[in-house]
Amino acid sequence: MFKLRQTPETKISCTHCGDACEDDHIVHDGKDFCCNGCKVVYSVLSENGLGDYYVYGTAPGASQRSGKDRDYSFLEDAEVVSHLLEFAEDHICRITFTLPQIHCASCIWLLENIGKLNPGILGSRVNFLSRSATITYNPAMVSLRQVVEQLALIGYPPELNLQKLNEAKNVLRDRTLIYKLGVAGFAFGNIMLLSFPEYLGFRQASVKFYLGYINIGLSLPVLLYSGYDYLRSAYWTLKFRKINIDIPIAVGMLTLFFRSVYEILSATGEGYLDSLAGFVFFLLIGRWFQQYTFDSIAFDRNYRSYFPISAMVRSGNEWISRTLDKLEAGDVILVRNEEIIPGDGLVVKGDAAVDYSFVTGESEVIRKREGEKVFSGGKNTGAAVQIMLSKKVDQSYLTRLWDEDTFRIDKESGTQTIIDRVGKYFTMTIMTVAVITLFYWLSVDKSMAFNAFTAVLIVACPCALALALPFSYGNLLRLLGKRSFYLKNVKVIDRIQQTDMIIFDKTGTITDHRNMKVTNPDHNLDDRQTDLLRSTVFLSGHPASKAIFSSLGPGTLRDPDTFHEYPGSGIEASFGQEVLRVGSEAFVNNMPETRSKPGVFVSCNGQVVARFDIEHRLREGVDTLVNTLGRKYDVIILSGDNDREEQRLKAFFPAHAKMIFHQTPADKLNFVKDCQLEGHRVVMIGDGLNDAGALMQSDVGIVISEDNNNFTPACDAILGASEFPSFLNFLNLIIRAKWIVSGAFLLSVMYNLTGLVFAVNGKLTPVVAAILMPMSSITVMVYGLVASTLAFGYFTGKKSGDL
Repeated sequence: MFKLRQTPETKISCTHCGDACEDDHIVHDGKDFCCNGCKVVYSVLSENGLGDYYVYGTAPGASQRSGKDRDYSFLEDAEVVSHLLEFAEDHICRITFTLPQIHCASCIWLLENIGKLNPGILGSRVNFLSRSATITYNPAMVSLRQVVEQLALIGYPPELNLQKLNEAKNVLRDRTLIYKLGVAGFAFGNIMLLSFPEYLGFRQASVKFYLGYINIGLSLPVLLYSGYDYLRSAYWTLKFRKINIDIPIAVGMLTLFFRSVYEILSATGEGYLDSLAGFVFFLLIGRWFQQYTFDSIAFDRNYRSYFPISAMVRSGNEWISRTLDKLEAGDVILVRNEEIIPGDGLVVKGDAAVDYSFVTGESEVIRKREGEKVFSGGKNTGAAVQIMLSKKVDQSYLTRLWDEDTFRIDKESGTQTIIDRVGKYFTMTIMTVAVITLFYWLSVDKSMAFNAFTAVLIVACPCALALALPFSYGNLLRLLGKRSFYLKNVKVIDRIQQTDMIIFDKTGTITDHRNMKVTNPDHNLDDRQTDLLRSTVFLSGHPASKAIFSSLGPGTLRDPDTFHEYPGSGIEASFGQEVLRVGSEAFVNNMPETRSKPGVFVSCNGQVVARFDIEHRLREGVDTLVNTLGRKYDVIILSGDNDREEQRLKAFFPAHAKMIFHQTPADKLNFVKDCQLEGHRVVMIGDGLNDAGALMQSDVGIVISEDNNNFTPACDAILGASEFPSFLNFLNLIIRAKWIVSGAFLLSVMYNLTGLVFAVNGKLTPVVAAILMPMSSITVMVYGLVASTLAFGYFTGKKSGDL
């Protein structure tokens, strides 16, 4: 393992034979430098954006996917590891692997429980559609090499040519499935051919003896190579003392093989090796077709500008707003208090207090000084800092982080829980039915017994049931995302359907951030005080601060010595001997909050020097929205502001709606908890500034997002402010989407019952069962895609109406 730099003036020398290498050997998503002499291939492992390539050599003819026999010693190199990791601190590291071997729910279960095999692996999250797994581990207990070797040991050697460039999405080209399919097809055809004498009633003993042994030889690679994934999955699942769908398939394969070997060796029969080979062959065809279908209709949410957020980027002496997809390595960005760090970089100004709970789940704040590295996904919890990005922002990484379980507070989906429970008992039920079928046919017709037994094990598959929710709702996630309503995962849809209470924040939620204006400014600030105030409010992301900043006009921005933001109260900054406070009257004068007058006050060294009134303008369509919601839900206003807007809101809010003001972030959180204790399922809609705790605690937290970096990772959904008038239509669609899933369940149940009836009665061969099993999954997938697309078009294309 080594580092090289490829420049026009230099050649790459092969460490194996010394010859010059060429860079014209292109494979997968990166470049492989191929030696002209000995043909050693040096595969690109990573590239740092500066022309440095980290490569390792692969011997001539060696497989790029050699599994557990591959040499992973290059992963001991600290520099290589640092380029592969997405996040690294003393006790936790995070990395995403591409695993083309993932093909079913059993793979997901096995990979997400890998921590049981090695306590140093803290967690694993699988993305089935992208064939990837994100793993967190403790570097003090296990090395990256050991993590990779553990994956290889259980049959999932990761792809490690992870050149992280901003190119078009690469298509996984794992040919292992094709090779296994080819072996099974070859064996199936030849076993069928060699079995023709038996089919035609040819009874010569010597011929049958030799042909039987040849068939055993042909079936061995089918069982041990083509069927290896099923056997491996069943083995590791049983080792975890669990049950999955691969167990009956593995039992069926082993039963056919060993029963056939016994009959051939004892000359008591011809066996069922043709059925075994055909069974595995058609299973693999079904898996290939499923993968092809997955890739064709994948609900990939990692597209550009997924999050409607931007960052402040330095341009000369000014700061300009730029969307995340336009940020490049070398850009200096400003990250304010409570904002997410969008990309890896170095702190170039200020001392950062970074909360990495979005990445790791641990809420410990880590201090970072100038010159130290910070990672994407951290939240700045102190004074604003300037960060120089070390690489282009990877928005797909932010999307994956958001979809993790880091911020989950027992927010399980009721429908998903039912599916998991059904899947748990499904396999045991099928195994019981299969054994009963076996004993019945042994007493009636022994020639039918093992075929019927295997057919029952194969044809009844819970995969269609398991796919009903992700594919029906998964397509809705994709379609809603195109309309700027981004849901965290499919479980959010199910939880929205169960809610009975909707709580609104006021400022920035039902009022529009962009149209907030300062009215009746009352101040007599000199130029220096104006510059200090401008510099103070610039560092805050609160909409009132932005309104004041805009009202002050252009001018000098100074860097404060200290800066603190107190959620729900105000901000404080010091410039030498001068201390500015901006916020409520109570905050700037250290008074009880209940005595505070309306408006935003400014004090300098304890003396009030300015006051601003802020005009709040309602969002378009909010009156229709809350009126309609009030017919079905308990509607509540929960605001940190004063109550001077109460009469204005009562004009269009339902008569039974509660309006609660002067709420701190902690008050909002406790109110949501109290509602849940009373049995309510709560949707909290806010802007993510002073209500992050309430959003996280609620059953569904929805953030209304403008074009700024106020993204809250604790939320379950993001609604672009431009689509706020369409929210009622989106809610209508989500509520009625449960009928789509019900239809998918019905299709799955009908298939399983029909298949079992034929299999138990001995009218279904294992080969036909292997053909039918994947067809049920494909039918449910296509149904979910078509039904959800039609429903989306219907509900989003009409005017807002009743729920």
